[in-house]
Amino acid sequence: METILREITYQNWITILLVTSLVFLAVAKFLYAQRFEDFITITGADRFIVTRSRGVYIFHPLQLILAIIQCIGISLLLYVAFCITTEKLIRDNYDVFLVILAGYSTFEIAKFLTERLSTYAFDIHKKMQPFIYKRLNVKNMLGLFALISSAFIVYQLEPPHILIYSIIILIIVIYTISQFLLLRQYREQIFKHPFYFILYFCTLEIGPYFILYEFITM
Repeated sequence: METILREITYQNWITILLVTSLVFLAVAKFLYAQRFEDFITITGADRFIVTRSRGVYIFHPLQLILAIIQCIGISLLLYVAFCITTEKLIRDNYDVFLVILAGYSTFEIAKFLTERLSTYAFDIHKKMQPFIYKRLNVKNMLGLFALISSAFIVYQLEPPHILIYSIIILIIVIYTISQFLLLRQYREQIFKHPFYFILYFCTLEIGPYFILYEFITM
């Protein structure tokens, strides 16, 4: 009887990345249990803003950890989609992942800072805090979902293309619907400032993604 050796490959750097992200998330949940509950229940943003944030919620350690996990999760999902589409080995192209991570993180930071500066320019930063906080929570939750989905895909021997594309489409659909719901909830504050509304959609929502699409398809 002939012995057949079966080669098993390990996604070492991805495993370390996933475990580290989950450990940080568990520690954050343990240290900031109430704030983490506000994160899970997005409807608690208004109570969070009024009772505990005092205008500096974005610099809270929990928010920073969630933002980092969001960037890692979305970047890893895009990286996996890139590898599957181009038929490259997921375990070997960590340099591509670093490029995607750096690009996405820079994109989100620049977008967030522009949004915050625009609210200060129109002197509506206090009124828009719950809106911005909820938007961040939605992104962070989708980033966590992307991280878990990527972990599920990475350790499959032959991940189907339809699965990764379905996850990406689902994230886009959920994000789009959530934005419309938030705009509907805060339409009174937003529509009182039409210039901010135009800036928000043209400059902060449509423009960056159009530029990103043009950059990718160059």
